[in-house]
Amino acid sequence: MTDDRLSGDHVRGKTLSEGLGNVWGKPVSIMGRRAFVKALGAGLLLTMAAPVLSSCESFGEAVTGERTISDHVGRELEIPTPSKLEKVYFTSGLAQVFCFTLNPELLAGTAIQFTKRQLQYLPEEANELAYMGSLSGDGEINREMLMVEGVQLVFSISAIGLTEANISEAQDLQDSTNIPVCLLDGSMERISDCYSMLGSILGREDRASKLAAYCSDVYERVTAAVDGIPEDEKTSLYYAEGPEGLQTEPDASQHALVLAVAGANNVAAVPENEGLGMSNVSLEQVMAWSPDVIISWDYENMGGAVEDIRSNKNWAQIPATQSGRVYAMPSVPFAWLDRPPGVNRFLGVQWVANMLYPDRYDVDMVQVAREFYRLFYWVEPSEDEIKDLLGNSYPPYRG
Repeated sequence: MTDDRLSGDHVRGKTLSEGLGNVWGKPVSIMGRRAFVKALGAGLLLTMAAPVLSSCESFGEAVTGERTISDHVGRELEIPTPSKLEKVYFTSGLAQVFCFTLNPELLAGTAIQFTKRQLQYLPEEANELAYMGSLSGDGEINREMLMVEGVQLVFSISAIGLTEANISEAQDLQDSTNIPVCLLDGSMERISDCYSMLGSILGREDRASKLAAYCSDVYERVTAAVDGIPEDEKTSLYYAEGPEGLQTEPDASQHALVLAVAGANNVAAVPENEGLGMSNVSLEQVMAWSPDVIISWDYENMGGAVEDIRSNKNWAQIPATQSGRVYAMPSVPFAWLDRPPGVNRFLGVQWVANMLYPDRYDVDMVQVAREFYRLFYWVEPSEDEIKDLLGNSYPPYRG
């Protein structure tokens, strides 16, 4: 796997010889023994004379090991400097994915109970993370475990604008554990701000800038590609959630945002079920909406109804089933559209745009996905593995 976690100033956990693989820009392996000893001695003297500074630390912060920041709702927090930060946690899987994409080594545990299938598309170390709970879906975090494991900082990241409920929840967790909880807005429109601040906190500014640039570029390219499609020419789409495919997301839901950005005509004219989403609908409603395309949860990983929708006679009169345009949403290691509705959406929005409007957003989704997994998830699946995830949504199978 391609891994830049040990580049730059990140040498925590390495031996002295490994950490000094480059001395003043000269690889140790090509330096003479005398020159190496001289350089090493000078380096040690400098180290004893002053604390090591990360790129985002001042001298005073390096001395105290602490810094003061303001999170995205203006709360001032005292947190460890990047060079002192060793363990972080998160209030949800959404926040976990953000942290994971920047520096997996800092994860104190997991808020996601990974399946074997998910672990196939994650670095081996993911299997070693202890489950410590999540506040999403009215869940709970093992607060005692946070303290026992020495967690120094907790992140609460939202997929939409932060609310009073987010603030209250974060403050309660902070008060009960005495661990600072940092609130960040991780919505699609503020992805650069979120990554920038997260990168500064974790001491991963360069990588954060790279990931933010990728996301911003995708957002701009997709929106430009679908811009100008008349409403009556947009592809009508139904997002089938749940074990029977009879739960869905209206436009107002954060879980449907990818569909809107990709230019789909989301047919779900139902009230939003705030929070977890998944508004209940009837098959008669879906039939009346008459969608041209259905995206469903898959069965293997999410317990969805995709195979039933394709084969059950009760769904047979819907245009999407008649034309074979019923697609299973790729969902490992994280679902491409939502759950969590985080950075993974920047892969999903390309999938939907390419699937609905291949002439407008003309990309090879196998190569797009491989690059995304390499860049964000620290793994590089084979072409066959990605084609397996894409299923019949990938040409020449796509209807």
